[in-house]
Amino acid sequence: MVTQATARIAFIGAGVHATESLYPNIAHIPEFELVAVCDLIAEKARYAARRFGAPEWFTDVETMLDRVQPQGVCICGPARMHYEVGLQVLRRGIPIFVEKPPAETLAQARELASAARQNRTWGMVAFMKRFAPANVVAKEYMAQPSFGRLSSLTLIHGSGPYDDVRRMLLFNGIHMLDLGRFLAGDVESLFAYGHEGETKAVSVAMRFQSGAVGQLNMNSGHSWGDCFEQTYLSGTGDGILIDASRATEVMSAASRFAPGEGLQLFGWSSRYYVSGNMAGWAAGGHYTRGYWGELSHFARAALGQVAPTPTLDDGVEAMRLIDAILLSAQSGQAVRVAAL
Repeated sequence: MVTQATARIAFIGAGVHATESLYPNIAHIPEFELVAVCDLIAEKARYAARRFGAPEWFTDVETMLDRVQPQGVCICGPARMHYEVGLQVLRRGIPIFVEKPPAETLAQARELASAARQNRTWGMVAFMKRFAPANVVAKEYMAQPSFGRLSSLTLIHGSGPYDDVRRMLLFNGIHMLDLGRFLAGDVESLFAYGHEGETKAVSVAMRFQSGAVGQLNMNSGHSWGDCFEQTYLSGTGDGILIDASRATEVMSAASRFAPGEGLQLFGWSSRYYVSGNMAGWAAGGHYTRGYWGELSHFARAALGQVAPTPTLDDGVEAMRLIDAILLSAQSGQAVRVAAL
């Protein structure tokens, strides 16, 4: 009988996002063995351990790490916690999975990445859009000859309310910025306009190192129940439209499901949907939005089966883009991203 290899993983943080979006995936990941839960509030730690099957719970990180000796640690809470607790764990040589943003500042994000290298370990940042099936399919299609070379990328996102542009970018826009890097590579330079009225907004023009151009338009004018997101990629051949990381549409003269004889057709499209005939936990967003994928990848990386990605260095690059956008909006000048 073959036994499935599992990674012994502890989880620090038992707040709303952790218990609603992350923990529910664990039972569906064969490689993920939840060995302990830790939270400053005993009731939260006890509840999460009982609900999600952890044999032990703690209110002190050091005690948990001493007792459990995990192979990896997930950290989900405020940005300051990601940074401070992340350093605690990394200094013991234990890999971390840290929610976004990985820290409050670019300097702190760099310190986390440096601590991982100094202690011969690694970390992942929870940029779940890299694992959303619709985005993965789009990335794969970009490698097809018919797509050609990327020429432009447009990212549109309407989030729930924020009180300033930096918070909007740090806690929500950071996902779209990392998605842009996932699909188009590193940004060479950018120019940004910011709007600080009742509704916060940014419009950012970007040039990627590949030579492609791009744009991010984001605002805080939605409620959290009606957020809007679209991504459009134009190649030298085909185009790709991604609808809220749920569906991918390819626009191509060659993509036809019927000949259309007797008709004049100047193009066609084919559409990939994430199946709605899935278990409730998946259809509810955990799989389609990428939460299952990122935690599954972390567990397999802890076992040495795959390379960790996105890394703490990817977190640094996302934070660097945020600082560049804010600097450009304030100065009215274009900013070379690598200079920050």
